[in-house]
Amino acid sequence: MDTITLGNFDGIHTGHLKVIEKARSFDGNACLVCFEPVTRQYFTDNSWTRRLTTVSERAEILGRLGMNRIVIIPFDRETACKSPDAFLSELLEMEKFSRIVVGYDFHFGRNRSGTVEYLYQWCTSKEIDTIIVPPLECGDGPVKSEKIRLLLENGELRNAEELLGRHYSITGVVSRGKGLGRQIGFPTLNVRVPGCKLLPEPGSYAGYVDTSCVTRSAPAAVFVPEGAAGPVEAYLLDHRVGDIYGSVVSVSFRKRLRNAASSIGIEELKKLIAGDVENVRQLAKNEWRIQKDEYNSR
Repeated sequence: MDTITLGNFDGIHTGHLKVIEKARSFDGNACLVCFEPVTRQYFTDNSWTRRLTTVSERAEILGRLGMNRIVIIPFDRETACKSPDAFLSELLEMEKFSRIVVGYDFHFGRNRSGTVEYLYQWCTSKEIDTIIVPPLECGDGPVKSEKIRLLLENGELRNAEELLGRHYSITGVVSRGKGLGRQIGFPTLNVRVPGCKLLPEPGSYAGYVDTSCVTRSAPAAVFVPEGAAGPVEAYLLDHRVGDIYGSVVSVSFRKRLRNAASSIGIEELKKLIAGDVENVRQLAKNEWRIQKDEYNSR
């Protein structure tokens, strides 16, 4: 019996995980169907800069979850204008599913006119099982992507992590910068991310960098610029990575340290960064100690 689950799945947060787990409970080889671009991005003419996961990040996370069957439906004018019946009929012709699993707030079809009630009635007429997964409540309401976006934009990293079920991260290409970090003794990787990707509130963060040039995640002081001032910068503690311009790296955010500094002199900036580096070093030591204690207690 072929099972599919359908949605945008931007962020793959804990609410999405509940839907995915339900689909896989029926069929370990369940197929996940999603849209690209995500619907919100399409309706803002691709100027939207608040995606929680890019297409490659979403695929990587789903792969780690064991979702090896992923079908991407191009979300374009033709898809946006389809009636709910036409959309479902074409989907059934494409995937031949006998069970569909969706979240409680799933909408589809022209002007979001397709509801979960419509889906249930349509599938029942085709003798297709329909599973509607109820919301996952957390705090003052259900887990939703928009709530996570607002938390990240307000610098509430810990609360966002709770809803995501993991540390928030970005993936981008290392590019050449102005060289200021190297001049003041803190050479950074300049990581340029796709324009659609949401960045946390501007400021300094403790984080980790993953790159093929180092064997394990490297502790880093991470700097998110204000506006379109430049790429995300990451100073790696105790690691020399050499020339990796053009390489793809992943940066995960662990703790917000301070607001972005502006209109300050070089010496004051050096002191601020030195303080950030020491905070990152202490955080990394504490995490290593906790991991060691957990290992020894097994």
